[in-house]
Amino acid sequence: MSLKELKEKIPVIRAKGSNYEIGFAHGSGAKKQINIMLENLKNSVKTTVGQEWDVCVKVAAAFLPAVKDRYPAYLEEIQGIADGSGHTFEDIFTLNCRTELGQQFGRCQGENLGRALRLGGGCSVVGINHTRTATGTTIYGQNWDAPPEQRDAMVFVIAHQIDKPSIAWIGEAGLICRMAGINSAGIGLGGNTLFCNSPIDFDGLPLQFVYRSIMDQDNFPAAVEAAAMSRVATCNNLMVCSPEGEMVCLEMEYKSYAMLYMKDGIISHANHYKHPHMPRAPYRQMDIYPQDELRSFRLDYLAEHLQGNALGVQDIMNILSDHEVNYPASVCQHLPHCATNFSTVNDLDTKEMHVAVGNPCGGYITVHPFEE
Repeated sequence: MSLKELKEKIPVIRAKGSNYEIGFAHGSGAKKQINIMLENLKNSVKTTVGQEWDVCVKVAAAFLPAVKDRYPAYLEEIQGIADGSGHTFEDIFTLNCRTELGQQFGRCQGENLGRALRLGGGCSVVGINHTRTATGTTIYGQNWDAPPEQRDAMVFVIAHQIDKPSIAWIGEAGLICRMAGINSAGIGLGGNTLFCNSPIDFDGLPLQFVYRSIMDQDNFPAAVEAAAMSRVATCNNLMVCSPEGEMVCLEMEYKSYAMLYMKDGIISHANHYKHPHMPRAPYRQMDIYPQDELRSFRLDYLAEHLQGNALGVQDIMNILSDHEVNYPASVCQHLPHCATNFSTVNDLDTKEMHVAVGNPCGGYITVHPFEE
């Protein structure tokens, strides 16, 4: 199994050089998928919250000063994606603010809140460190759940950067990074949308830029610092992992975060706050989707009941493919409006990635993105 097999399912974008060059290769290699992604987002905001695209562009523009101040090179990459795909900078930047659009419009929509927040998707992550695996390596996995039409917009990106680690990730085309990926230094990233009634921080960073800042680090402390100090604009959980076996989750809300550490070499998280002090008063968690909470409970149960110190990739695959409880809103989701669109299980020591395009119960493809 290889990238060649993966390429039969989704585009594999290989890029190298400056941020602009990486962006241009991405944009030119995924024009069709970027077109689909933009069309899906425009239709989603129109049908769920009644907003026109020009309003979305204005909302997203409010984040430009923060991104320009902290990560101006990422804006060069946005320009490269725009030039390569034939779209405007404004459209591609707005695309990279899609989670923030869902949360911002959701706060203004009352009964449409749940549908608006679905723009951010849902996820499940689980990790096992080297003390519990048969190979002595650290492994983690991620499911990404979203409307099924997003599958047609997915790509697998491998970017070889100048003076930074190479990165590999799967997700929607047109974004500068997604939460399901690893870098050549062995840093792994996972994430989950969280639902809280705290306001959007327009002086903060949209999630895609935070994801990329984490993936650009070459060691675990720097990656955690990038996550903790980024001042994320929206509620979210960030899971950061390292080949040394360190794994933490950082639960974010308005201008604040709390950290969760692994227990007995195991960590897991879905779309609900787990830290006892999060979210902070006066803010509260919004339980929009009771079935998602059942999925969270099931994920934690399966992770906590892993037995022995000879665990491996297949154990995480089994968890992420689980249908036993709450199907079709199970860990491996099969709902008509929200399904698992991709799954990855990654070994941070060997840099081996196992990628499922669509539901993980359909099987994984094994790739070595930095070697092939």
